[in-house]
Amino acid sequence: MPKFANLSAEATQFLREKTGSIHLECYTYIDPNRAENSFFIVRTTNKVIHVAFAEIDYNPANYSSLLQGLYRTIYE
Repeated sequence: MPKFANLSAEATQFLREKTGSIHLECYTYIDPNRAENSFFIVRTTNKVIHVAFAEIDYNPANYSSLLQGLYRTIYE
């Protein structure tokens, strides 16, 4: 079954501020029943990056931690 990611204004703004890219967009799919199915799609001017929540080191009780972990996973 297809999964549809939605534009995440908060994640997009966070990543734009961290990277300085005004062209970056971040989409997210959150499965409330199975966290291992959740993921981000980050679109830049020249690539599309898929990052599963399972690939990110974060505190599940803190969304800010998830965004910081997403940045670290892609850029560090």
